[in-house]
Amino acid sequence: MQIRLFHLQNSRSQRIIWFLEELGLNYDLITKYHSDEDKNNNSPHQLSKFPTLEIIEQEQTSILAETSAILDYFSHLHPQLSQNNLLSQQLQNFYYWKNYCEATFIPDLVLKQIFHQIAERTPFLVRFVPKLLKYGFDQGYLNQSLQRHMSMIDKHLERHLWFAGDQFTTADILMWFPLLACSPNYSHFKHIQRYLAQIENRPAFKNALIKGQWSASTFQTYWAIAW
Repeated sequence: MQIRLFHLQNSRSQRIIWFLEELGLNYDLITKYHSDEDKNNNSPHQLSKFPTLEIIEQEQTSILAETSAILDYFSHLHPQLSQNNLLSQQLQNFYYWKNYCEATFIPDLVLKQIFHQIAERTPFLVRFVPKLLKYGFDQGYLNQSLQRHMSMIDKHLERHLWFAGDQFTTADILMWFPLLACSPNYSHFKHIQRYLAQIENRPAFKNALIKGQWSASTFQTYWAIAW
């Protein structure tokens, strides 16, 4: 099997690089930059999705996108990070956090950027209108919602080494990105901070940051301005 990963720098597709590194798989990496207009680096997916995998097997080429779909498919082929060895409560934890991340946590987080980008792209003379809307939505709903997310997560990590329990799984790979985006604004959650430091010590994670050309300062600035 040959694997080509189409990756957008400093985006959620960084998690797939990390995943492939944890599995020890060989892959070719094609990196797209936010400022890059070169269409040759675009994703082969019809919707130009990142991450996207191009999988070549027995002279047949297939395209697979969506982070959770990629994790599920390759966990089926390489089950060392999957749910196979989990006990009952651990299995419930795994499925909950794995689905919670993409279905509940990240949508709220992305709303931060959506409202910020709307304001930034509105003509200057009327920019105060979307800024007021963003402020009202932040104060009335979004800030409180994210606070509840982080509090719930911190309480869970107080009792568990990883999200499923004592075993590192793909749920941890998924949850890393939104937690990192939120963590500077919620530094008082010490169990989340411990968890993120724990991830940073994983050799595969360190290799993935280098290969994905991850910029911590760019990432932090991007999310800080949305608050």
